[in-house]
This record gives sequence, C-alpha cells and structure tokens, in this order.
Amino acid sequence: MKQRILVILLAMVMLLAVPTGLSAAKAESQTVFVNGKKIAYAQAPISENGTTLVSAKETIEALGLSFSWDKGNKRIIASSGEMTISIILDEPVATVNGISMFLGTPAVERNGRTMVPLRLLTDGLGASMAAKGNQISIKTVDPSKSKYYTGLPLQITNSAVKNLSTEKITVNYKEYYYAGGAVQTYDFTASLNARGKAAFNSATVKPGENYDSKGTNYIYFGRAIYSIETGEKETVSKSYNLAKQLYGNGGTIEKQMRALYKQKEEDYRKKLKEELKKNNNVPFKIVDYSITYDSLGYPEANIELWNLTAKTIVSFELSFSTYDAYGDPVKGGYPYTNRFYGKGTNIKLESGYRNIYTWDLYSYSDTTKLKNIQIDRVAYSDGSVWKR
Repeated sequence: MKQRILVILLAMVMLLAVPTGLSAAKAESQTVFVNGKKIAYAQAPISENGTTLVSAKETIEALGLSFSWDKGNKRIIASSGEMTISIILDEPVATVNGISMFLGTPAVERNGRTMVPLRLLTDGLGASMAAKGNQISIKTVDPSKSKYYTGLPLQITNSAVKNLSTEKITVNYKEYYYAGGAVQTYDFTASLNARGKAAFNSATVKPGENYDSKGTNYIYFGRAIYSIETGEKETVSKSYNLAKQLYGNGGTIEKQMRALYKQKEEDYRKKLKEELKKNNNVPFKIVDYSITYDSLGYPEANIELWNLTAKTIVSFELSFSTYDAYGDPVKGGYPYTNRFYGKGTNIKLESGYRNIYTWDLYSYSDTTKLKNIQIDRVAYSDGSVWKR
C-alpha cells in the first residue's frame, strides 16, 4: 500500500461578531461626509451585525486612496503611497500595511457592490469618525498619523511587498504563528530592486488557517515589516512595536486568534458530526477516487478518505469492485473475483483529516473504473474497533 497525504487547511470561519463598526439601525438612510463633503453612493450604507458597511470604491476614493479590485482573489486594495489596506471578500481578517486587523463583520457583496466595514478604513488611516443622527462625519489626517504607518518606502498588501524607492533594498519582516502553546516568530528577508515587488513567505496562507509542517501544527497569525536596509543603513518600521504588541503572547491579535481558532474547532466538530450522520455512522467518508498508472502501465486505485470521527484512525480495511472501459467486471487475485480487498496499516489519521491511499491493481490490469467502494473495518488509536 502506498499512502499520499493531502495537506488540509481547515477553512477559517468568522469570529463571533464583536461590533467594531458604527451601529446603524437604519443604515440605509445614513449619509457619510468626508472632510465636510458628502459621498454620493450608488448603493446606500447598510448595517450587518451592528457594523456599518459602505460601498468600497466611493468611500476609499473619498478618503484619498486609490481603489483596485483583484477579481481572482476577490480582494480590494486601497492604497496611497505608504498606506495600504487589503480586504478580502467574506474574510474576517483584513490587513493594514501587512498587519492583521480583525473585523466584526467581513466585506460582503450586496446588489453588485462590494461593501466594507467603515470602521476598518477610518481606524486603519487614523481618521476620526463621529455620528449624529443619520449623519456620519469623518475627518482625515496625514497618513503619517496612522498607528500602522511604517515610514518606509513600501506598499504592503496581505501577500506581497513593493519597493516604492529608486534604490535596491532588503526588506526584513517577521511572521507570527501559534504552536506549542505560544506565539512563535520567524524572520524572513526579501531583496527588492528599485520599484521591485516580491511575494511574502506565506503569501497564500490566511490569518487563522492552520497546517502541519514536519510534525508540528501551526496557526498562522500574520506578519509585520521590521525594517529595510539600504546599503549599510537600516531603518526600522515605525509600526513594528505596535505589531509586536498585537501579535505577542497576551496581545490583542493573539487573543482574537485563539478565540477564532476555538470557535473554528467547535464549528468543525459540529460539521464532522453532521457528516458522520449523513454517512450512516461509517467513520470514513469516501470523498473521491481515481485510476492512475505506474511506470509499467499497470493501474492504481487512488481513494481519498475523510476521517469523520473524533478519534485517530491507525488501520482500516476496505473493498471495491473493478470494471473495465466496457463496464465488464475485471477479475483477478485470489479468489478469482472482481472484488478487491485493501488494507491501510501503520497510519495515523487524526480527526477531520483526509488522506489519499493508493493500491496497485497488477492482477486487475484492465481496470478503468471502481464501484461499490465500502469501508469494512476501522481501528482507532485507543484500541477500539468499528466494523460493518
């Protein structure tokens, strides 16, 4: 038996909303002013979970930033020189100059418009906001007044960093993970030519996602720019101390991430119970299968299995029927039948994880299809056994 392991990142779920936006019982009738000028909206502000959401493009441009829409990643990038806010649709964490920022309510699409939390924009930029009746008044400040301002010639999104200067620089940044009961910090560098751009180390990982690496389970928190080096000169980011406090043990982000992960685990356990019930209480769910061929041209059966139980599976037995391209049974093995019996031994598949297992079908060389795949027995790490 060959085993191929799929690295599964559990899907991030939204943190139970703690209202961070401006409460608006009748947000549809609200008007928003920036420095005394009313924003003309095609889609009026709305309220969700006590958070005021506003149409992204008009608001971002009224605040003096450029608006761009990354369709492939469903991402908004609001940028002005050294201030950049990255917002991904339906995600509970945005970034301001690369630093994670939790949202009580994520950005959503309504009536063809992308709506974003107003508080995210004002807090990220250091702007002040006041409400009187149905009127919201915002006063902007110089970008350097924002606590997220780095003072470095960089454009920093959630996935990449761009050098805005005409000199070659080295960017030093830190990524924060939770593992072993504490926050772990890892250092990285990126060398950028003038106007050059580079992806971050964990460019595709979203805050709150977890994964296994060399036997250790990590939860990704986010990152922060530490400094840039130009020749022999090093300039430290003005927002680094803020990031260090937010991400550190006992910091705001650390607490929010742990709460997020705890909620995610609870929701995922509920999902597993629901899936187990739908699967007639069979511990393994057969997710998918495929037929591939080895170097000699013999078929291989690849079956993806999902552990729906709360236990760790250490061994299992399954069976399936083999058929050729004409739909006729392919007989082989002993006894001479088209029913194949396979085993998975010496494995360690934890609760909620999926693996792909592979069996050689040398004696069933004409096989192109599998039918009636079923789990027959499962052994758990606690010594208990399930059988059909």
